[in-house]
Amino acid sequence: MSGTFAYSSPSTYISPSNYFPPQPHEHAHSQLVAPSSRAAEPPQRKRPKYTRSKTGCLTCRVKKIKCDETKPNCMRCTHGQRDCTWPEGVPSRKKGSPQQSRRSSADGRPSTADSNSLSEPSAPPTRDNTPPSRGQLELPPVVTRRSSDPFATIPPLTTDSDLSRRQMPPPGYSLQHSNSHNNVLNVIPELSSYPSQQRYDPAYSSNSLQSSRLPNGNHSQALPLRPLGHSGSTSSSQWGQPHLVHSIDPIEPYFQSIQERNLIRHYCDKSLSIIMAVPSENPIVAANIPLVLNQPPGADPPAEALRLALLGVAAIHQSFLMSRSGTAHGAEHMLRVAHSYRMNSKQLLAQACMTPAGAHSDASLAASLAIALMDIFNGGRNWAKNMDLAKTLVNVRGGPAALLAQRSSTDGLPAGPIRTRLLLEILAVYDLAACLASGEEPTILNAASESWWSQDNEVSFSYAEQVFGMSRGFIPVLAEVVTFISRALHGSARISEVAQGGDSEEADLTTECHRYYNVLETWVDDRDHQISARVHTGNNIYKKTAQILLLRDVLKASATDPIVKSCSDAIVSMLAECTTSKMGVDLIWPAIVASSHAFGSSRTRATRIFSEFRSQCCFEVDSAERIVQEVWRRLDEGLPNADWRSVMKDSQTSLLLL
Repeated sequence: MSGTFAYSSPSTYISPSNYFPPQPHEHAHSQLVAPSSRAAEPPQRKRPKYTRSKTGCLTCRVKKIKCDETKPNCMRCTHGQRDCTWPEGVPSRKKGSPQQSRRSSADGRPSTADSNSLSEPSAPPTRDNTPPSRGQLELPPVVTRRSSDPFATIPPLTTDSDLSRRQMPPPGYSLQHSNSHNNVLNVIPELSSYPSQQRYDPAYSSNSLQSSRLPNGNHSQALPLRPLGHSGSTSSSQWGQPHLVHSIDPIEPYFQSIQERNLIRHYCDKSLSIIMAVPSENPIVAANIPLVLNQPPGADPPAEALRLALLGVAAIHQSFLMSRSGTAHGAEHMLRVAHSYRMNSKQLLAQACMTPAGAHSDASLAASLAIALMDIFNGGRNWAKNMDLAKTLVNVRGGPAALLAQRSSTDGLPAGPIRTRLLLEILAVYDLAACLASGEEPTILNAASESWWSQDNEVSFSYAEQVFGMSRGFIPVLAEVVTFISRALHGSARISEVAQGGDSEEADLTTECHRYYNVLETWVDDRDHQISARVHTGNNIYKKTAQILLLRDVLKASATDPIVKSCSDAIVSMLAECTTSKMGVDLIWPAIVASSHAFGSSRTRATRIFSEFRSQCCFEVDSAERIVQEVWRRLDEGLPNADWRSVMKDSQTSLLLL
């Protein structure tokens, strides 16, 4: 606040005598009595000594206050508007003295007749020292537990009117004034109308977040890499007791409810262990948070769409944690919260894409990728339309190469190329994972557009290895193998050349398959002595996984083929190493492929791996395990189509898992 309160100085103190009216004139014969020395000062009241109740109601015992033991409802609970409960076996009426009952009913306060220290008969009755309840002061509930705790008190689900206040874009984003020529929403269905009120309060300033540990938009070229923690305030209140008056949370203008602030801190605290394959630093959080905080709260639809998507990611993870702990009701509630965030984020993202500025904003692409992460965490369903939108956002900006060639960002933030490369790499790997399930060809990273991945001057700033746990040079090789498998599944006659070069030639399908198999077998990272153990293991896991796909999808080898079994056992062993080290992120597909070919004791190991995955993943583990269980059932019963691809086809599902 800009102004300060003015307090009266001691020189202006008014004597207590001035508070009283003047005395009437005395008659001559009246006797004048000198005022007592006690008249100038108020009588000292002796405060009774309260002790914790041992025989009172259960409510007073919990609050450690003296109970007058009035039944059925004691006066303490009556004044505090609390439920008064008594232990079983206690009489419903207290046999007190008539005088005590009269005192309680006469002054409306609990009797102190049985206190350890009684006031003198001449002293005035003492006032109740019980502080007013929180309901009387209408104070918001205080979250006393760690904000990232998923079992902290969850406020009610945000209403539509509350969401509309946050999601209203400024008039410049009106649908009526949009140019249909710039509309990139052809890939998604028509959405409902948008709210008509704007939430942004110009009194809020982004400068108020300088004391927060959440990053702001004024960073240098290098993005902050460390995970973000709580933004607790260090200032002490001078206006009252700390439990009654709270300092303003610096992120409150951007996350106005307690639920939102708990969720965004949960996202910053926990995403390192559930998003990063190598959990040493978190460039994803460091890239996303400034995109939200750099804009005035609620004024920019792309930033608001990203904000809601990040909250949705945290809500899904909290729902998963609650479901594991047996809190079914809380898990269902948080899942509804997550779905609400996803729906509203998609609506704002759709509106942002109606304008050229919104379609070219990194925040729009980041929001689409955050929604994709929500879809992965939610079991991998209903991802296709959002993924198509993310690809469209890249295409309208000229494709990956043109997007990286831009050295300035439309949203005014520095480090645009570094952040943009990170977003493109995430989209490319998401697209690759989707194609593993659907059998389609990758579009972001293929032979026609591979140059942007390896020839850009900023590749030294890539975070693909930390995010996905694979060498950056191996991902294009894996993409080309997936492309070859897709063409084989669809009966394509022409096979592309191998990743390491060679003349393009018409080749026999079997010969080409063996060539790719050998490429995977012999591929090594030139920096093998420099990469981390998790990246080295991740390379080997995905190489063996791709070899199984070549054997089963192209060469039509059986599930009991010795080479297939050897690859499967090797994958299961390496997965066990990763889960033991708490580095099991982004290994769902290798687990599905390898476990689908497990027999005997290997199934027990595979089941244990899925159980270990649950400490770092979400509901996608349940989807993966259901696929494997169905494959095992078909294998054991000798049924046809006993493979994971057929199981997904029969259930008419195509899951986005990673």
